[in-house]
Amino acid sequence: MIDCTSLSFFAIIIMKVGGKMKSYKYIFMIVLFVLPFICINSVQADYKAKVSIPGSASCDLYKGSTGYCFYQDKNLNTVAGAVRWLDAGDEVTVLTNYDKVPTKNKNLCSDYYVYTSFYYPKDGKTYYGYYCNEYLKTSVLTSELEKEFTDAGFDRSYFEKLAVLKLAHPNWTFKAVKTGLDWNSAVEKESAVGMSLIDGGEEGYYSTLGGSYDYYSDTFKVKEGSSWYAASSGVVAYYMDPRNFLNTEFIFQFETLESNPSIQTLDGVKVVLKNNFMLKNAEAFITAAKESGVSSVYLAALASQEVGNGTQATSGQGFTYSTENKKYPSLRGKWIDGGFYNVYNIGAGTDTVPAQNSVIYARGGENSNETSYDRPWKSLDEAIIGGAKFIGANYLSTGQYTMYSKKFNVHPDSEKGYTVYSHQYQTNIRGATSEGAKVRAAYLELGILDQPFTFAIPVYENMPSETIMPNKGNPNNYLKTLKYKVGNQEISVPEFNGGITDYTVYVGYSTSSTNITATTVNSKAKISNVGQKNLNVGDNKFSIVVTAQNGDTKTYNLNIVRSANESGEPTVDEIVEKLGVKSDGKYFSGIDLTLEMNTLVNKVKSISATAEVNITNSKNKKDTKTFATGDVVSITSAGETKAYEVVIYGDTNGDAKITSLDLLRIQKDILGSIKLTGAEAIAANPTKSGKISVRDLLKVQRHILGISYIEQ
Repeated sequence: MIDCTSLSFFAIIIMKVGGKMKSYKYIFMIVLFVLPFICINSVQADYKAKVSIPGSASCDLYKGSTGYCFYQDKNLNTVAGAVRWLDAGDEVTVLTNYDKVPTKNKNLCSDYYVYTSFYYPKDGKTYYGYYCNEYLKTSVLTSELEKEFTDAGFDRSYFEKLAVLKLAHPNWTFKAVKTGLDWNSAVEKESAVGMSLIDGGEEGYYSTLGGSYDYYSDTFKVKEGSSWYAASSGVVAYYMDPRNFLNTEFIFQFETLESNPSIQTLDGVKVVLKNNFMLKNAEAFITAAKESGVSSVYLAALASQEVGNGTQATSGQGFTYSTENKKYPSLRGKWIDGGFYNVYNIGAGTDTVPAQNSVIYARGGENSNETSYDRPWKSLDEAIIGGAKFIGANYLSTGQYTMYSKKFNVHPDSEKGYTVYSHQYQTNIRGATSEGAKVRAAYLELGILDQPFTFAIPVYENMPSETIMPNKGNPNNYLKTLKYKVGNQEISVPEFNGGITDYTVYVGYSTSSTNITATTVNSKAKISNVGQKNLNVGDNKFSIVVTAQNGDTKTYNLNIVRSANESGEPTVDEIVEKLGVKSDGKYFSGIDLTLEMNTLVNKVKSISATAEVNITNSKNKKDTKTFATGDVVSITSAGETKAYEVVIYGDTNGDAKITSLDLLRIQKDILGSIKLTGAEAIAANPTKSGKISVRDLLKVQRHILGISYIEQ
């Protein structure tokens, strides 16, 4: 029999990625796999792999693939009909446990081909296809590359993906930017509501913090326009983690943005703008680069990202300033003349109609008297050139010299100009990633990806092993209703609130079982541990777990107390036990000095709505809101009434205060001139020793002086 452990194979998948006509990228896919059909009576495993080096062939990756490979076309004009493509750094799993064994077909591959699954991060889906085993390979990280990346300042978690890129583009240089920032702290700061926004319909990507979401109505609050919401901390973490974008498509968000005319040419600008109304202004981006020192290709990508194919900021038309905008109160409802342009949306901010604010900036501010950066911008060319000067002066010169650091100000050099986490160019969480992809696409079409680009890539302290995008599902795990059954009657849990998780209800002795039912605020959430339940006498504690569509859970604790009496009302002792006060059956203690009587009454009512509470004030008390020594609390429930005298340690005269008068009464008791009895005597013994002494006198004195306070 053949030993399967000795038959592991390595191969490389070489793919050409087809996008639009005449736009291709070439890559290798790296996978370790074991051919399943040569192993007998063994358990096969799935193996992870990463795309490796740009190369000569491409394979389609979509469900229902017939399993074929395109080999290298030296004229670089092969058109493939695939809908999804691999890129450097993408992860592939070779499936070795499946019922359909691949066949050997040398018309397609020189050796066997294998069935694979491919996770595509752009749309969060898994696709399937067949690949020739000779194109599969395991690892590309060498000792030389390890040393290079270590010397550059990178953590080991960066190495594998950097190795893929370095072998693909030997002329590229990777520079580690040591931020010195703790990862968790940085994510928390950048996740503040309003700092990062996301559009689209994936509710699991939206923040639930700071007024961004109402769990009770399952409503997210729009932060900008009609579809931009605050991004969740999980989304922020994913886009902040540079390791998620160390692939050929997104690496250019870390490109240093200084102008380099030998690489950033007019042709590159035109490629970026080829479907954009600003194509006719391509020359202006070259001029802008010369005058600002900022990459012309990047400026074109930024303009394309910010204003797309034409918005209010670039239409030149007049408008009535929105009454809902926050930035310029004096302009609300007023007509703003046309003829002003702002292609980078400078000054837009997060607002109801942000493009209006960028037009106000272009015209010279609220009073039209600001002239910095050649304002007012009365043409698209003026906006392109003047806006570039703004970016060069306010970002590149202050240390925010990559697309990433313009979005996330974490570069230590930025402290020369602005403190970290401030002065961030855009709120779009995908902004830097999208702009980088546009720049890379232009370089790819021009065939200059192998030029000596430099990438400044942040490294944080205490980074996790990886970050992943959160589940797209709705996050609501609140209950709308919670009910239980007594006989044939369904009863709602009194004062139920989806944000409160602990409840106690009482049933009579004859109720030996119940049926718990609940409904969720969001229909896609799931409920567990409801239904028919048996009840013992006393406490019966049930945990109802709600799982949101995105997997977040919330547990509601329902204690159904089966009473020993038929009325179903709790006994007075049961109520007192749940009140949170101390009681020996005659006295109440442990009551905070600031506790109001109504609060205690309401708490009794929350335990049993049918219970009655009466409070009699002590004779010396003037403040009828808070408790004093000598107050009497009477509780009636389940056919019985019990009364308890209140003790407030230190308050010996029953006036609801601890003053020098109480100090004097304790002193007199010690000297024998008076004899304190009952609740007053207990109150005069804050040391709780059982005997009034000088130690009690000292404790009250220290309380009055504010040195230390008496524990009730």
